[in-house]
Amino acid sequence: MSDGIEGARAIGRGRSAFKGTLGWVLTALGPFLGLVLITLLFAFLTRDSGNFLTIYNWRMIAVQTVIVGIAALGMTVIMIAGGIDLSVGSVVALVTVAIALAVRGTSIDLPNPFRTGTIHLFDLKINLGLALVGGILIGGLCGLANGAFITRLGVVPFIITLGSLKIYRGLAKWLASSTSVYIPGDTKTWWFERILATEPEPRWLLVAPGVWLLLLLSIILAFVLRYGLIGRYIYAVGSNEPTARLCGINVSGVKLAVYTLAGLAMGLAGAMQFVYLVGTGDPTTADGLELKVIAAVVIGGGSLSGGEGTVLGTLIGCLIMSVLNNGCVHAGLPNESQDIIIGAIIIAAVALDRLRRIRQAATAS
Repeated sequence: MSDGIEGARAIGRGRSAFKGTLGWVLTALGPFLGLVLITLLFAFLTRDSGNFLTIYNWRMIAVQTVIVGIAALGMTVIMIAGGIDLSVGSVVALVTVAIALAVRGTSIDLPNPFRTGTIHLFDLKINLGLALVGGILIGGLCGLANGAFITRLGVVPFIITLGSLKIYRGLAKWLASSTSVYIPGDTKTWWFERILATEPEPRWLLVAPGVWLLLLLSIILAFVLRYGLIGRYIYAVGSNEPTARLCGINVSGVKLAVYTLAGLAMGLAGAMQFVYLVGTGDPTTADGLELKVIAAVVIGGGSLSGGEGTVLGTLIGCLIMSVLNNGCVHAGLPNESQDIIIGAIIIAAVALDRLRRIRQAATAS
């Protein structure tokens, strides 16, 4: 009798594992099929020119995916934990301005509270490599601030990050005096313009170093989320926060870590944006980037309700966005058409997520 019970339990565990694996495969397979269909569609629309399926164009698509992709990795972790961050574009703009000012050289002053004028603290001028690292850290500080306000004030992430969106964008405009900041040409090192080069140097790299960096970060994050203890905590907090708290998980600590790590990803995306702008700090850049990032995560199977999402799905979602933008340009479609198509895909992805959750709830009951 006991052997039969144990056998039944083993079969049940096997079925549960199979269902979990099957669900994960379907979550990634759906966006992948969408990517294939969109690629075939634009290949047909551009069949006369034949430029869409060229190696050079797909290298360009890969480069165009880097900035959105790196930022989307951070957003994936946030959305799995049940949060959201609307300040992505503003953080990227702030980082580009900070890097440009640090490389060009700037004076750090504070307003004088006792009389008219400012108090001079010090002059800042560092090399390009250190400035890029500093920009990444600034992104981490922005994420830490978002996480601290969310956990300490108990306000929903949507409101906190909506406010920080305006704050960080305002800081970027104030630091740059509402104009673009350019770095001298002699400060650009030999490796700077190769990071996102369409024609990689050396050729054996096949794609730009920035693309390899995105892939490396994706592999690390996927491993952490799937096998790491912090990954289990993140999924637990996003799936059911009260239950996670009852299980002894430090929910506030997990959220703070999530937003800080995501902020570092936003800072890296800002550094890549600075490279993409060929060494320009632009306080108006990346306007609306947060919507593209959130759309990429949702299209890739992430849920706005939390507890769901994969790195592979997010990467496929980012590729879908890049292929759409690139394909519309090659097909001669206006920008308005791109916005309509992307908006329709977002609505469809959210609707499918909603139907999937309803079906899961019905099956569980």
